[in-house]
Amino acid sequence: MPDEPKPNQPKPTGERSYVIGDVGAGARVAQGENITWSEGIRGLPDGEALTAQFNALLDRIAKDKTLDDDTRALAEDKTKAVAEGLAKAEKEPGLLRRALIDAGSFFGSVATGIGRALGDILKSDAAQKTIGSVTEAATKAAIASFVK
Repeated sequence: MPDEPKPNQPKPTGERSYVIGDVGAGARVAQGENITWSEGIRGLPDGEALTAQFNALLDRIAKDKTLDDDTRALAEDKTKAVAEGLAKAEKEPGLLRRALIDAGSFFGSVATGIGRALGDILKSDAAQKTIGSVTEAATKAAIASFVK
């Protein structure tokens, strides 16, 4: 069976299953992939538009035949880190700053087209509504450097 995932590799999304037991009255439960960043992004101004943009980019990365498995995984991780940093930018601007510095270094030399697409998301009106609220100078500089 050549298409079976290796033991340390996750199953493809369509083959995964989740079981959630009784979590109690009034509890919120999120099930699936990318819960951390997508839940946070949805709470931002124009969060649905941002979620769609990040999902489209992650889909593009997943389908990019020019990327090997390791580069694809790193590109996905760095994109998700920027999304999570954006979701938490008001309270934790350093998280966004570090994610942008890391992603900038990676996308500056590998998968530059994906880096440009990530920069386009950050330049979008939807993202600018959140980015405009960031007052911490070092994070503002990291944002400006990334979206050039």
